[in-house]
Amino acid sequence: MTPEQYLHHLAVNGDQLSEIAATADLSTEVPSCPGWDLEQLLTHCAGVWTLVADSIRAGERTAANSAAVAPRSPILSDWHAAAVTDLHRLLADLGSDAEVWTFTPRISTASFWMRRMANESAMHLWDAQGALGDPTPIDAEMAVDGIDEFLEHYIGDRRPDIFAGNGETLHLHSTDAHGEWVITRTAEGIEVEHAHAKGDVAARGPASDLLLMVWGRKLPEDLEVFGEMSLLTEWQEKVRF
Repeated sequence: MTPEQYLHHLAVNGDQLSEIAATADLSTEVPSCPGWDLEQLLTHCAGVWTLVADSIRAGERTAANSAAVAPRSPILSDWHAAAVTDLHRLLADLGSDAEVWTFTPRISTASFWMRRMANESAMHLWDAQGALGDPTPIDAEMAVDGIDEFLEHYIGDRRPDIFAGNGETLHLHSTDAHGEWVITRTAEGIEVEHAHAKGDVAARGPASDLLLMVWGRKLPEDLEVFGEMSLLTEWQEKVRF
């Protein structure tokens, strides 16, 4: 995906989250985020947008986590709308090649945050919509990118050993966008290949459902599964962020 596409998704998803913040009953529980209601979910989102923008400007992480960021407005919907607009404008003004602080040693340009924030907004919009009824599936191209990002940065950069194993293989296959992954468990962690190959377990389905399963928001049973279902169950038990 291009930087322009990431920024488009961030803007559209951010606007929809701001609308939910302004109109929904914020005490509504969020089923996909156990223990959170909409107020907590949207506070998290506004805090993330604020934290990232502040950290980019400072050149270093400015708070331990998003909960440590004090609201810029006493009204959540106003804070959220201002925060996501500010972040979008900052990233657009910087351009994708600008050198900035990130949490991964492999990428230190604004393109990292364009991608990360687009994926963050897509996932949390799905969470918020799910609290209010039937959520809209995540855009298929965005979902494929989200799976790539999860495997590269959340596992590869942060917890490479989280799903270590003994050579077991998982094959994920998107049915509505170009995306296939063969994940091999090694003693050091996972190895990922974009390929069509037989695995010990294969999971097929729309890209949105695959992404949601990878993040633990949908069950393997929501997909078409062949082979060792227990490997997908173990994934959801161990691969949690």
